[in-house]
Amino acid sequence: MTPAKFKLCPACGEHNPPALLECKECETDLTGVEVVDDAILAARNDATQGAATSRDDKGLVKLCDCGAENAPQARKCSSCGEDISDVRATEREAVAKPPSSPVVLRAFDGSFSFAVTKPVTIIGRECEMGEYLKDKTYVSRKHAKVTVVEGEVYIENLSGTNRTFVNDAAIPSDAPTLLKNGDEVGLGGKSMNGERQTRAAYFVIEA
Repeated sequence: MTPAKFKLCPACGEHNPPALLECKECETDLTGVEVVDDAILAARNDATQGAATSRDDKGLVKLCDCGAENAPQARKCSSCGEDISDVRATEREAVAKPPSSPVVLRAFDGSFSFAVTKPVTIIGRECEMGEYLKDKTYVSRKHAKVTVVEGEVYIENLSGTNRTFVNDAAIPSDAPTLLKNGDEVGLGGKSMNGERQTRAAYFVIEA
């Protein structure tokens, strides 16, 4: 009996029919994936098991906005399902690491605090801090991205309709802004004559 042929998805491991051009499970591009069978796969795994482990530790990964690491061929995040087809794969060793002592975003009135514990964190009414921000209508569903690079913390505006402010200055949407201890971050608003808008959110950075 002829062994069944298939395309092994490099992202999720799904066995796909040879004719498929993308994985039926995770939609990873299978255009260049070789058609194999169980015997070929077993022989290849036996020959490369040690080397594969070494390469995986130092290989390429796609880092999703949610912080999850994905295989370099992945088109959707394995954790949150976000489209990452346009994300460039980077060396695992180069992926940003969270600070040893987490930076804290503390609400200006002291009623809420959030510790940054991941290399990349998306904040907004439907992302991290969502429960606290749900009634802050000046805050977008996906408002800002906080990134940790070599112990430094940056924030980037993601909202097309609302702004992000650091110390009452609007930050650009195309470049991360470095945050320092004591900085005030305003999501959807800034302080005006000492007054702050109730539908915006304000945080003080504790680094």
